[in-house]
Amino acid sequence: MEEIGKAQQRAIARLIRQWISSDASRRQLRQLLDLPTDADMPREHRSLLDELDRRVDE
Repeated sequence: MEEIGKAQQRAIARLIRQWISSDASRRQLRQLLDLPTDADMPREHRSLLDELDRRVDE
């Protein structure tokens, strides 16, 4: 499998973070997995996404 470049990795990571942070997407995933749904992303999850952003930018 061909390796992807740093710019492509950042673009994919950004898209995944946007998708995960979308309320509608999270609700749909939780419903598909039969998990309880909540309207807000917990603070610790947001901080994990922020940490990923920092590492990608390095």
